Amino acid sequence: MSPRTGLARFGIEEEFFLLDPRTLDIARDVPLGLPHACRAILGSEVSEEIFDCQLELVSPIFHALHPAAQHLADRRRRLRAIVNGHGLELFCAGAHPFSQLHLQGPQVRPRYRNLIEEEGVVARQSLLSGLHVHVEVLGEDRVRVLNKVLPWLPLLLALSCSSPFWGGRDSGLCSYRQALSGEWPRMGIPPYFEDEARWRRFLRLLLEQGLMDEPGHAWWFLRPSVRYPTLELRITDACPRVEDALCIAGLFRLLVAQAQAAPEHPDPHWQRALLAENCWQARRHGVAARFLLGESLVGVDDPGKGDSSVTARDWLGLARHACEPFADAETELVFAHAQRIIDEGTSADRQRAVHRAARESGRTEQQALRAVVEHLLAENRSAPDYRD
Repeated sequence: MSPRTGLARFGIEEEFFLLDPRTLDIARDVPLGLPHACRAILGSEVSEEIFDCQLELVSPIFHALHPAAQHLADRRRRLRAIVNGHGLELFCAGAHPFSQLHLQGPQVRPRYRNLIEEEGVVARQSLLSGLHVHVEVLGEDRVRVLNKVLPWLPLLLALSCSSPFWGGRDSGLCSYRQALSGEWPRMGIPPYFEDEARWRRFLRLLLEQGLMDEPGHAWWFLRPSVRYPTLELRITDACPRVEDALCIAGLFRLLVAQAQAAPEHPDPHWQRALLAENCWQARRHGVAARFLLGESLVGVDDPGKGDSSVTARDWLGLARHACEPFADAETELVFAHAQRIIDEGTSADRQRAVHRAARESGRTEQQALRAVVEHLLAENRSAPDYRD
């Protein structure tokens, strides 16, 4: 636990695309010296992804949101400067609106070639970017905590939605990234494990039978990290705006804290059924969805009487109430910003509004999609509005 705030320490990982500044499409050719230049300036804070056209920023450990806001904004600026110096543009969103590179076979980094061979077209078309958040869990069984925080995750996905377009078309979903991610093995809702020992046993079985190359290839959208004493959130889309990423990280941190103190659900299989439906609703409708809630999330002990559906606004209110005992000085910032996302719409909503306005002004479909990319690049460059 952090001595400064009483909440657990956390870290943030953000994935980025590299764009051709002329076409605003995902870059087909990435200079060989770019990864070296990134490491020379940012060290281990920059990580390579499966494809040459992606990079990841990996934060240090944070105790509070304000220094995280300053750090992420600074690292985005510095990484953008390096990328710009190599003739490319840095782009952060769950998916690129019009690229067809997934059909042409993006360049794969050598260390991932075996993975591409194993997963086939599922991996080759996976030009997607996510936001990952690690929250420290010490002295407790991480899987037991995971089981209690899982039901809240569709709310976090809804807040993050930034991938409505794919391959030049509106997918009809607010997070098409999540639909594509679901094609991977071990990259959806995690199976129910009673505790961490059962989880480790399952990973060991996959490794011993040659069905998985390394423990990190269990990519469920919430998982115990195999490298750190954390729970890792993986369900959320990459956020064009830094402040949205910080909001989601802060809310996840609070939900982990309340899950550590919450009782276990008496019927985990029923809870998984609600979770599956809520994930779909978030993926499809974002913050406009209605969500099914079981009695464990609304404080009703009589089974069946707590079953209901709520708006994202109401669900956020329930989260605020559940997290109130763990509130710190920054908690109000988290919930105020989450409310703003619900009121004003997600990145997916803003992208569709930009596209619609461009088409109504007489621009072609390709020009409208380019306008969406320009809008996202502008949001990528915006400074976070968190304050002390």
